[in-house]
Amino acid sequence: MAVCPKCKQKLGLFDWGQNCPHCGVNMRFYNFEETFYREAKMAELSAAKVSIKIKQLKGAFIGGTLPVVRLAVLLLPLLSVLVPVLRFGLTLPFTERTYDLNGIGIYTMFSDQTLSYVLSMTNDPFNGTVFSALRNVLIAESAAAVLGLLVFVMTVLCFLSIRKMSVILCVVSALGMADSAAILITALGFCSSAAGLSGSVLNGTMSFGAAVTFLMFAVVFVLNLLVAIKGVAIEYGEGDLERAEIAKKIKSGELKLEDLPQPIVETAETRAIEEEIRKHREMAEGVSDGRKDADPQEDTV
Repeated sequence: MAVCPKCKQKLGLFDWGQNCPHCGVNMRFYNFEETFYREAKMAELSAAKVSIKIKQLKGAFIGGTLPVVRLAVLLLPLLSVLVPVLRFGLTLPFTERTYDLNGIGIYTMFSDQTLSYVLSMTNDPFNGTVFSALRNVLIAESAAAVLGLLVFVMTVLCFLSIRKMSVILCVVSALGMADSAAILITALGFCSSAAGLSGSVLNGTMSFGAAVTFLMFAVVFVLNLLVAIKGVAIEYGEGDLERAEIAKKIKSGELKLEDLPQPIVETAETRAIEEEIRKHREMAEGVSDGRKDADPQEDTV
């Protein structure tokens, strides 16, 4: 239930008037000046924070050549997973299937239950070794897809902290490069096992997917390393960073909003506004003084 801002008495359901029924104060305009300045200060701090976020967002994506190039390549590690690492054939008594081991191939294996068959055959006494080698390639390729997705997400979120997110992206892309090497090693191991095991139901042929994935993660690593070292030049509005620091101190209780002047931080813009207000006041006072001096006297006959 609403209360009077002055006497703090509760207002009834039908107390719709501007004046308090208890103390008679005009509740709409009570303490108007203090409230106005308080809201003006809050608006000044809020506008500064929004301006800083917008500047950081623009700087993270289009704040120079490096951010623009980084934005252009954010999908490359994820798309590189579509390039086949190898092609393998699965020979069964009544069917023979061929798959490209890439992102689409793994999804196809999952949808037609081939993936479950491969995993179940890792304990087979005759072909368990070659199926285990294929499983290792699948795990490494799936990890590359996850890391590629992380690169995409982290790049989109890099405006939160350009330098920190660049460092995180360097770590993720370095893991992607290491995983690409693991893909190559496990793929070679699978092809070697399939070729050396007579009567195996699996056979494999190497492709260049691992090299492409390594190259794409390397590009992302180099770009983010350069961004982390050089940084991104962001031109903030005059006084915005100072206002942001003041807002943090108010939130932590170090400062009180009521103790701050209005405007909180003087800038060239606020000084120009104050000068314009001063000129209008002087003009208004001059007009008022002119009217008093020109007090007309009525003529008498």
